[in-house]
Amino acid sequence: MTFEQLDYFIALVNADTFFDAAEQCHMTQSTLSKQIMKLEKELNIRLFDRSRRKAVLTEAGQHFYTEALQLSAQYHKALANMQKYQNSETQELHIGFLPILTQYHLTALFKDFSKQYPQIHLILDDVEEEELTNGLDSGRFDLVITRENTVSPERHRFECIAKDRLMAILPIRHPLAEKKEISLTELSGESFILMKPYTAVYKMCLQLFDLLHIHPDIRRTARMESIIGAVSFGEGISLLPEKNFLLFQQDSLTGIPVSEAPPLSVGIAALKSGHQNSSTDTLIQYAKCYDIEVKCL
Repeated sequence: MTFEQLDYFIALVNADTFFDAAEQCHMTQSTLSKQIMKLEKELNIRLFDRSRRKAVLTEAGQHFYTEALQLSAQYHKALANMQKYQNSETQELHIGFLPILTQYHLTALFKDFSKQYPQIHLILDDVEEEELTNGLDSGRFDLVITRENTVSPERHRFECIAKDRLMAILPIRHPLAEKKEISLTELSGESFILMKPYTAVYKMCLQLFDLLHIHPDIRRTARMESIIGAVSFGEGISLLPEKNFLLFQQDSLTGIPVSEAPPLSVGIAALKSGHQNSSTDTLIQYAKCYDIEVKCL
């Protein structure tokens, strides 16, 4: 049994079909099938029920899948940990990110990573949100720091490293300002000043409005600083991630959690397939183990 075979097996389970898994592993269906058969022969068990069109695990296969995930994770973590001892030239890792490093304590993560892996040179590029996934797909970036709803599960691998939540931002004298939690239905008659249309937060807000059959009065869209100022002057209310609000918070405003909103996940995204910078997995594994405390109040 090889670690490559374990990764092929995991890819097949996640992809459901030999065709899709072979595409992800950059090999033919025949080659992938032979590797799985070798694994089954060595284990002396059948991992898949081949009487169905999809790759359905047997009971033994389901148990082995749990074991395979643990073995594969340990293997890749060991490789990443040993990379710092390799005598190699400096490697460059191009990372695109939203201007959210401060509120999610990611500046410390990058600083500590550079100390532990001095041979990996991080090139950080603060860009607008619409540039992130395009830059990742085009090869401009090896990794991007973004919100989960900006990436495609089919094309991108996403590892969550911080959580946030959506807040309704109101003047403290607003009739609803004392609530502990608020529904968008209660705010349906308000005028909204939201983040720019290309942002993940704006798109989430529109999805929530649509789900609740609300036709919002969106007065305008703006950057964070302008939104905070506009709400302070009574121009309308807003919907913002809590960590963004806390960074620009004013005494005249309050933030209330929106009851219908799902968690806002922030993390590292990379391509699932294609050329991978050798340092990509090193940073992803480091970030997953890094102690980032992002606790909503």
